[in-house]
Amino acid sequence: MTDRCIDFHCHLLPGMDFDGTDSKSESAKMCKLLKTQGVATICATPHFYAWDETVDAFLARRAAAYDAVRSLYGDVRIVLGAEVQLYENLHEAPVDRMCYGDSNVLLLELPDRPFGAWVVSAIENTVFKYSLIPVIAHIERYGLRTEEIRQLAAIPRVIFQITADTLKDRRMLPLLDRIASMGVPVVLGSDAHNTSSRPPCFDTVGNCLAEKPRLFDSSVKKAQALIQNCLGSQEILEKLIFTPARTKA
Repeated sequence: MTDRCIDFHCHLLPGMDFDGTDSKSESAKMCKLLKTQGVATICATPHFYAWDETVDAFLARRAAAYDAVRSLYGDVRIVLGAEVQLYENLHEAPVDRMCYGDSNVLLLELPDRPFGAWVVSAIENTVFKYSLIPVIAHIERYGLRTEEIRQLAAIPRVIFQITADTLKDRRMLPLLDRIASMGVPVVLGSDAHNTSSRPPCFDTVGNCLAEKPRLFDSSVKKAQALIQNCLGSQEILEKLIFTPARTKA
């Protein structure tokens, strides 16, 4: 198992999310767990809802949360970002200020409502306005039909993120395999929120890679192929994030 994995989606910062940790000590424990699971870089991506607070208020809260715990994370590299929920007029908010680090790569979450024609338009309006590269958070979670996933896959430069823990659910492998076969880079995230109900789960990656498939068990090979695909795409996204495309205002 590599010790240089990147967790592209993690709710690590305390006090940022209604369903996340409020404890500095638990945040530090989450970081330590991810490190033992092979993660060298964690992208801290708290939820952002444009109708709930301004970008300035969100960034101030995020900075305060990070400053309160940054000394507890040791040598794990932390990249600040956000999980920005999509809505029709998202392009009206300066969401480019919430990209990963100083990059132009933005993590987007689809809303909990039926997929409509407005979804692709809203994403394209936002990414075209700010010259962004969109990462669709936990693409496997929305119950999308294949054609709907294809519509998202057709968005220029789009990247899909899947949740590492789903790799151990063999019922999910056909869907994940279908997503990975669409020619879109696919990367991993823990989407961890705490150490109890939604803990870090990158050990799934190492466990899947170490597993030896039985003679007639193709699911293990499929999981391993998916992971190799994700680790390859990680290198693409890593270069985009750590080679800043612009300087933020």
